[in-house]
Amino acid sequence: MLRLFAAVIVLSCFSASAQAQPAPQTTATQPAPSTVKSAVRKPAARSVTAGKQASGGSGSCGLGVIVVVGDEFTVKTIGLTVFQSKETVVPINWGLEDLVFARARAAAPPGLTVLRIPYIKSRFPAREEPKNELFRDERAELADRMRKVTQGTSCQRYVLVGNSISRFSTYSYTVRGIGIVNHDVLVGHRIYFFALSYIRVFDGRDFSIIRHGSALTHVDPLVKRMLLGTLILGPYSELAEASFPTKPEEAANNLAFREYARALLTASLDKTLPYMLRP
Repeated sequence: MLRLFAAVIVLSCFSASAQAQPAPQTTATQPAPSTVKSAVRKPAARSVTAGKQASGGSGSCGLGVIVVVGDEFTVKTIGLTVFQSKETVVPINWGLEDLVFARARAAAPPGLTVLRIPYIKSRFPAREEPKNELFRDERAELADRMRKVTQGTSCQRYVLVGNSISRFSTYSYTVRGIGIVNHDVLVGHRIYFFALSYIRVFDGRDFSIIRHGSALTHVDPLVKRMLLGTLILGPYSELAEASFPTKPEEAANNLAFREYARALLTASLDKTLPYMLRP
């Protein structure tokens, strides 16, 4: 009897041991979920690394853009005499600076990081600064201003898009930037809307000028257009006489003027910037 009881106990222990075997097998399979989690975490780690590289890349600017055109509108009358001629400059807020930056970014070579640099008016000369000094070095002055404006940035190149100036017809009068001119002639009035911008591309190391020129919608060189007697050396359109504002201040709220300016700027910048910004 004692032998039988002992045999039962041994068999029970053996059965319990056999039933306990799957537990280590279950434990052995637990690393599988861990392997899956590890596989999921690895791409995330690579993504973080890529993000750091992108962030680091954005710090090394390929092209810095300064926009100095689009914040004022000129209403001008050119009469038969000097006494009949007058000009008024009106501040505008048409988002033209954003448009110019967008066109510069679109024209930049592929893969180039483009940085917009705030324009600080106090670091550029006054609108009507005299230029009659005999030994004045305008390029050196402009390079010095660019160093001040771009302080704290480090771009390979910089592009400055500002106002351009053109003579009007064969007269000694000029038009500048964005505006409208009422040409008072003997037979009536001729109204012209213009959007003139000038592009300068600088080397980011010494701020020497790489390329520069007016933004144009025609392929003809400026010299040829001057010889042909072009009315305005830059993009312009003739409008109906009634479009000229009765009061200069009214121009700032004229939605049609805003659209004219956007259309002319877009056409001229898209024509000129790709050439100016080429490597």
